[in-house]
Amino acid sequence: MMTLGQFPEQKFIWGIAGTQIEATVAQGDQQVFYVNHAHAAANDRNYGTDPDAPLAHIQELINRSVGISTITHPHLSAGDTIYVNGNVAESVVTTVAVPNNITIVGVTESIDMPVWTAAAAAGTALTLWPSGWVITGFRFTAGAGGTAIQLSIDAATGVGANRTTIVKNYFDGAWGGLYGIALSGAPYDVRIIGNEFREYRRGTGASFALATVDASFANAYMCVVENNLFWENENHVGSIGDDRGFNLSLFKGNVFHEGVLIAATRMLDLRGGTRGKNIVTGNTFCGDYSNTGGYYANAGAPGMWVGNTAEDTAEAEVADNGFTIAAPAA
Repeated sequence: MMTLGQFPEQKFIWGIAGTQIEATVAQGDQQVFYVNHAHAAANDRNYGTDPDAPLAHIQELINRSVGISTITHPHLSAGDTIYVNGNVAESVVTTVAVPNNITIVGVTESIDMPVWTAAAAAGTALTLWPSGWVITGFRFTAGAGGTAIQLSIDAATGVGANRTTIVKNYFDGAWGGLYGIALSGAPYDVRIIGNEFREYRRGTGASFALATVDASFANAYMCVVENNLFWENENHVGSIGDDRGFNLSLFKGNVFHEGVLIAATRMLDLRGGTRGKNIVTGNTFCGDYSNTGGYYANAGAPGMWVGNTAEDTAEAEVADNGFTIAAPAA
């Protein structure tokens, strides 16, 4: 039996058999769209596939993709990318009919991220229903009572913004925002990684950097909240109502600051989930590591709260070296 290497003079081609065409990496069917409201040539009648002739609004591209625009130019398909150059003042609303697996990227020629605000102060900058989207590179600035991103799913079908990735954004509540990220309807497999959340504060105790806001039929499940920075928020992470929360999710590498100008009431509140079993490890917990200090595990299934760094070594749940050895208690 012959083996590979018996005939060293033979050339093996990794490509299409019998053609002598070697394998290459070629451009596929994915499209790239450009949105830049400030560009001199920006127009919603443009194709949007040329950076020198961008669209003026993100919503126009969404509307094309679900057939409610009168313009029949190229529209979104799964796997496409949207580059947004410059600031945005839109309340973008999607539907479940919008294609899944879209990447939307904020780009700029300056050192600052593009700023994305809602069209109205109390509005939501991005209401997301399709699944698998990636959102990166923006500075979301909220108006009074405003929300940066809302992830929603349909209670009857479970279809919605599952498997969303929100990575490397800056969430600025501007001392009036209501929610940085609101999980409505309990999306699952959400990844919230490497973001900064600050100054979500209305003075009423209702503001959260990250919150589950409506999960009456289910809870956020198998989510990853990793390497985020939370500071100067009224509340960092929690749920609106005791029937809502996170189940079987990972919280790792986050920093929860107790605040200087405003003391956070809820630092990491995981009481709401119906199943619990969350993994909480590798985080930095400032302030009082207890329920009084705003740290709560799920009562029925606390999960694992081992291996975090806490400055409150007076608690029985914190070892002398500052590592947590148990879930926070009263």
